[in-house]
Amino acid sequence: MPSLDPPQQRLILLSLGTAVLFAVVFAPLGSVFWTYEYTVEPIEPTTAGLDGWLSWPEKTAMCAGSCTLAPTVRDDGPRVVSESTYSGANAFDREKTLVVFPNNDHAFYRPNATHYENDTVRVALTPVSNATALKLASTPASDLPRGVQRIVREGTVRTSRPLIGTEFWKRTDAVVSYDGSYYRDYVATDRENMNGAMFMVRITLLFTGVGLCYWAGRID
Repeated sequence: MPSLDPPQQRLILLSLGTAVLFAVVFAPLGSVFWTYEYTVEPIEPTTAGLDGWLSWPEKTAMCAGSCTLAPTVRDDGPRVVSESTYSGANAFDREKTLVVFPNNDHAFYRPNATHYENDTVRVALTPVSNATALKLASTPASDLPRGVQRIVREGTVRTSRPLIGTEFWKRTDAVVSYDGSYYRDYVATDRENMNGAMFMVRITLLFTGVGLCYWAGRID
C-alpha cells in the first residue's frame, strides 16, 4: 500500500479534526455554546391520567370537595337555579369552558348556562370526548410568550440564556395548543445539571479535534 505524501496526510488529519470539532459543536452531544435546554412534553387524548393534567388550567373548573352544584347536575341532569346559587357555583363560572371531576369518573363536561329574566339560570353539563376536552382546556401558543412559542414550535431548544416567558407557563399550568398538537409542560436542563460523563466526552472530543488540527499544521 503506497504511503501518503505530506499534503495528503495534512488533508486527512485536518478533515478528521474538523469533523470531530463539528461533532462537539453541532452533534446531538450538544453545542459548546449552549447552556440551557428546553424539551417540550406532549399530551394526547389517550394520555394516562388526562383528567389530572386537565384539572389545573385556568379554563378548567376542578370539582372536588367544595363543588356542590355540578355533581348534582351531572347525576340528575339540567336544573334551574337562582342567580345567587349560580354565582356561587364555581363550575359554571363564565370563564370556565371545561368541568373535571378528578379521580372520580374520569369524564369531561362542557358547562352550559342559560339566563332568564326572572333572575334564574338553567345550568347543564354536556359530556365531551377527551379530544374535545383538550381543545376546551388549552391555550393557543400565540397567546403565550415567545419563549413558550419557540419550545412548542421546535420541540427542543438549546440556548445560551433562559427563554423569556417559560416560568409563566409553569405558573399557569396551561395546556398549550400548536398546529393541531397539545403540550402539557416542558423539561429544562442547564449545563450545571448535565451528566458528568457526557461533559467529559465533549471535552475529550474537543481536545482531540484541536490536537488533530494542530498536528496537521505541523506536517511539512
